[in-house]
Amino acid sequence: MGILESLINIQSLLFGVGALIAAHHNIDQGRIAVVSPNILATSYPEIWARSNSHPGYTRSKWFYRPIRYDWRMDNVFSQVDIKKHDARRKQMIPGYSGKENLTLEADIDACMRQMIELVRTRYAAPRGSRGRGPRPMDLAQKVQFFTLDAISTIGFGRCFGMLADDADPDGYVAAAEAGLHNANTQMALGTWWTNWLPLVGPRFDANLATARGFDKMMALSASMVEARERAFRARKEKAAAGVLDGEGGEKADMLTSFLKNGLEGAELKSEVVLQIVAGSDTTAGAIRGTLLYIFANPRVYKVLQAEIDEAVRSGFATPAAAGSDTTPADPTHDSGADGSGGAAAESARGVISYAKARQLPYLQAVIREGLRIFPPVTDPFGRDTPPGGDTVTIGEGADEREVFLPGGVSVIPSFVAMCRDRAVFGEDADVFRPERWLDESDPERVAAMRRVVDLDFGHGRYLCLGKSMAMMELSKVIFEKMLIEYAVSAPETLRVGSAEPGEAVEERELYGASLYLKPMGAG
Repeated sequence: MGILESLINIQSLLFGVGALIAAHHNIDQGRIAVVSPNILATSYPEIWARSNSHPGYTRSKWFYRPIRYDWRMDNVFSQVDIKKHDARRKQMIPGYSGKENLTLEADIDACMRQMIELVRTRYAAPRGSRGRGPRPMDLAQKVQFFTLDAISTIGFGRCFGMLADDADPDGYVAAAEAGLHNANTQMALGTWWTNWLPLVGPRFDANLATARGFDKMMALSASMVEARERAFRARKEKAAAGVLDGEGGEKADMLTSFLKNGLEGAELKSEVVLQIVAGSDTTAGAIRGTLLYIFANPRVYKVLQAEIDEAVRSGFATPAAAGSDTTPADPTHDSGADGSGGAAAESARGVISYAKARQLPYLQAVIREGLRIFPPVTDPFGRDTPPGGDTVTIGEGADEREVFLPGGVSVIPSFVAMCRDRAVFGEDADVFRPERWLDESDPERVAAMRRVVDLDFGHGRYLCLGKSMAMMELSKVIFEKMLIEYAVSAPETLRVGSAEPGEAVEERELYGASLYLKPMGAG
């Protein structure tokens, strides 16, 4: 354990395979494995849950400092000071929960309709058409367009319009990927301090007209925040002076909620960038991974399609794909303040509600199985142990025992190994089998499985703020996306068999895959 091991860990971060390396450590060394002299990888859910909620544990700076998008300050994700983190989180919860973001689901529905319209008009074979067959579609790209359009609409009432254009002219997808890659590089090499250098770090003050990529994303975020702050202050001043505002009220989006709860200036700009990058990439990863396994498993595809078809046939759900109004959502849509305009007014067109989607058992089982076998986030979210160490109880019943973690080490999770633990998920843990979540004969085991997979979204004070939003988007996309009117034909190369944890199928296998869509019943 020394220079060679450190070089392997650096390489794994640089090339984005850290999750697989951690899984191999836990397979080879056991469920608590020494990754480097001061880093332990664990596949024990009890240890990871405790490190996220027990006093004395803190976020590891080697991982969280590189996630600063503004070198001057932390965002809610990079903040290592627990009190400051909790205070910031309190400011942001109302916006993410929908309590102050009244059109959240309606805005997602508008983007969902735009995605369906894109599939219909540009890629799917028309019904009765003999002159044109289906065009190949890069599904991974379209999913990323959807999540970016959704988070921009929900976050600050201004849709990027990628689905409407079927393009990313400003390079936001590449920018989000570049931001994540940059963070990985700085993590691996310990060079996060270079963001402090004036000519090196990303810039909020870049020229919006000429900037590209990540600088453009930051500059756009800054310009939107500044404009909304000016409007917010002007509205408050008018209200204080007793002047009636006839402009129809404030936009009911996340940005307004954050402003109401005291977030402003550079702090708010940093949070908006985090929203765009983290909020779009992780959800897109979950959707892509789940769709990958659905398309690669004909049996699962057939059972899921049957459940969805029955939900539509019985009138339980009316999908957007079955609606008569195919007008796409306006890419420049601004959410109405009272929920009566914009996307809210379009919600009657039939995108399945999240409440109904949650009542479809096989759909939800497929989503949970997708999150299990393809964890969307597998980063090494380091947690430093208390200075004096900590004793953690693991296992249950006859298998219960205590494990001591030394002080001053960083504990990282191995989500891949954790979610394929045969003791929890059964001997077929490496197989994509949604039925495991529907086993009514052993509710305690199902509950234990849920506890493990829920750790994908964090735990305790670090529970993902966007979890409910991500689950909503997952449910809607899996239900609506091509499973109603169109049969999906995947290439022969897109096949997922049983795999050991260290050989988990990677998300990139869906990039560039040529999917073909034909109307149901067509030859």
